[in-house]
Amino acid sequence: MKSMTGYGAASAAVEGIRLTVEIRSVNHRHLDVKVSAPREYAPWEADIRRFVAGRVGRGRVEVSLTRIADRGPARVTVRKDVAERYVRALRELKRSFSLEGHVDLPLVAFRHDVFEIVERKSDRRIERSLLDRTLEKALAAHARERRREGAHLRRDMDRRVRALKRLRREMAKVARRIGPRLRARMQSRLENVLGTDGVDPSRLVQEVAIQADRADVTEELVRLESHLLSLGDLLKESAAVGKRIEFLVQEIHREINTIGSKAGDLELSRLVLDAKAELEKLREQVQ
Repeated sequence: MKSMTGYGAASAAVEGIRLTVEIRSVNHRHLDVKVSAPREYAPWEADIRRFVAGRVGRGRVEVSLTRIADRGPARVTVRKDVAERYVRALRELKRSFSLEGHVDLPLVAFRHDVFEIVERKSDRRIERSLLDRTLEKALAAHARERRREGAHLRRDMDRRVRALKRLRREMAKVARRIGPRLRARMQSRLENVLGTDGVDPSRLVQEVAIQADRADVTEELVRLESHLLSLGDLLKESAAVGKRIEFLVQEIHREINTIGSKAGDLELSRLVLDAKAELEKLREQVQ
């Protein structure tokens, strides 16, 4: 079992390019991958999104890429054709206006377009390989964190399921005593109204049978046991089980509600309330 919440990061460098990838994920009903990347990686964003989606099945995932380029000193070249035009223009200006002085280096050197700064370009194939490797490492770290958090969640959910199974067993014991309790309670009420001699035993048996049938929760307890067994099995799986667990929790809640509404017994109502409290904690962990 994996949690939807997780964090993973990785860094690597090649040929003066250092890349850092950070992956964060939080709960979400569906998969939503957002990529924050430098402009150099804009053509690869769709590939990054597909790659992450293939590893993370559900949740809101934020992928952040930081690229630092340190390729050494840039190369400075002289644009000789531009410098030559400046020299000719300056000499023409000197002749036309009979100006003093010489056309020398300072007059040309401070023209910003005479020199060109050429940065070393990285190999796109090498940088793409760097991206793939770093993203793979970050996803592996992210998966480890999700497994660690998932193991913690599973331990807590196992405790909740065991508590619900124990409460179901107690409900079954109480349910078996509901019939005799109904008979004693109904006989006491009739005797208070009609007196001991006014109670018809056959009618009493009939009424008790009707009330006991209405309060019978055997089917609900059987279905509840089945749902709890299925839930315990799901917690042992390694695949994505969140939605299936969520469905089972809804079914368990329905059965517990029905037991509480049908039984009409104080002790059973107390057990139902305890079961609802455990189930609510379980629902929070599932979310």
